[in-house]
Amino acid sequence: MVEGDGDVLGITAKTVFFLLFILLFSKKLVWAKWILSVTMILYGILSFLIGFEFPVFLIVGLCEIFFGVYIHKSKALAVFREQDSVIEDIAQPSEGVSNDAIEVVRQHVYPLLLRRVQALFIDGMLILLAMIVIMLMTEGSELQASIMIASAALLSNYEPLLTAYSRTPGQRVMKIRVGRYNNPSERISVLNAYVRWLVKGLLGWISFITIHFNPERRAIHDLAGDSVMVREVQSVD
Repeated sequence: MVEGDGDVLGITAKTVFFLLFILLFSKKLVWAKWILSVTMILYGILSFLIGFEFPVFLIVGLCEIFFGVYIHKSKALAVFREQDSVIEDIAQPSEGVSNDAIEVVRQHVYPLLLRRVQALFIDGMLILLAMIVIMLMTEGSELQASIMIASAALLSNYEPLLTAYSRTPGQRVMKIRVGRYNNPSERISVLNAYVRWLVKGLLGWISFITIHFNPERRAIHDLAGDSVMVREVQSVD
């Protein structure tokens, strides 16, 4: 902190971030708790690694990891998992229900916001990891800046192309995918995938505000891309 205002600004930003999500968590928004706990764990791991050069960070890192795990394992998450499991139960065959109806429920269950946030988080971490690897591999090269720009441009196609032709790794892990609004069993077009990606990139978290106001839980970028996010109880890939 004695080296300049940059460190003060960084510490302030981190403090505001954690306080904001603690506030959201206190309002029983489980997705906020998930982001808070995972971020604390990752930040704790980073602090712990830095601690090999600055021992004080070893203690800080261990504390952050401990509280991140503690928050993640709290009762609120257990309650959410119980609610989430209800969706799984809906998709199981039951007596008196036709096979066609069961199949529709199995393949077209609209995911909750938390599941979508988790998928985005996984994809974001993969892109960040890829950029870090590329940066380390090109360190010291005169072409590093050009390679980083080209890599960022290439990775910007990650979501729309995978969304149109298959699923992103995050969507696959969370068992969700994007389908056409009028026929969720079909993939959206490449054009709609890019429109959807662009709107989501421009609006950020604001784009998810409409999820709670329509039965299909469509975000603004889903409306723009003529798409709907569906949950794969049984994969069709």
